[in-house]
Amino acid sequence: MSPKTILVTGAAGAIGRASVGELARRGFGIVVADLNLEACRAVARHITSGGGIARAVELDVTDADSIDAAVAATVELGEFNGVVNCAGVVHLGGIADVSHEIWTRVTSINLTGTFAVCRAAVPHLAAPGGTIVNVASTSGRTASTLTSPAYVASKAGVIGLTMTLAKELAPRGIRVNAVAPGIIDTAMVDSLGADRQDDLIEGIPFGRKGTAKEVASTIAFLATGDSSYVTGQTIAVNGGTFIS
Repeated sequence: MSPKTILVTGAAGAIGRASVGELARRGFGIVVADLNLEACRAVARHITSGGGIARAVELDVTDADSIDAAVAATVELGEFNGVVNCAGVVHLGGIADVSHEIWTRVTSINLTGTFAVCRAAVPHLAAPGGTIVNVASTSGRTASTLTSPAYVASKAGVIGLTMTLAKELAPRGIRVNAVAPGIIDTAMVDSLGADRQDDLIEGIPFGRKGTAKEVASTIAFLATGDSSYVTGQTIAVNGGTFIS
């Protein structure tokens, strides 16, 4: 019997890797997709060594042919049940720091790339029962001086895209949701330096950074039947930093 399969983009990053692990533990076959193919292979080997099913593919979310190949690999692996869009880049600074090239790169990966993967996947998703989970950001829901206007706008766009697709695809039984991480213990946050991190942690009611596993657990909840009546939602994983 073919497994239910999920395509995870940005799978070489902390949240992507953790999501692969959470979904594999729930019995899904995973297509581990990222620009960093060697890192994807390492993640896939870890899953298969534990008895899971995984395939590594190189994926550039700004390239249509690359996206089509990743979708095809997911279809080949089993029943295409879901997509988790973790691929993304961050940019720091104010408007003066955002050149046209930076704006285009950030929005092309974070927003247009998410849209393009969804567009390619939807015709092949199991219906009913298919799921899409997009990774947005708390920065996309509230003003942020931590990240740049390009990043904030791209993540706000992901939230809007999520709501729109949820409305369109609900009659087919396909659910679309998003998670909005706050300050998570990742390489990007580490790059801010200890003093800046301390300042940010002071503003978190829980008094600490979140973990990639905590984000991944929420992603896995949204990607499974445990959330069968949830669609069009953006769930914040931010320790209470922003409450709406």
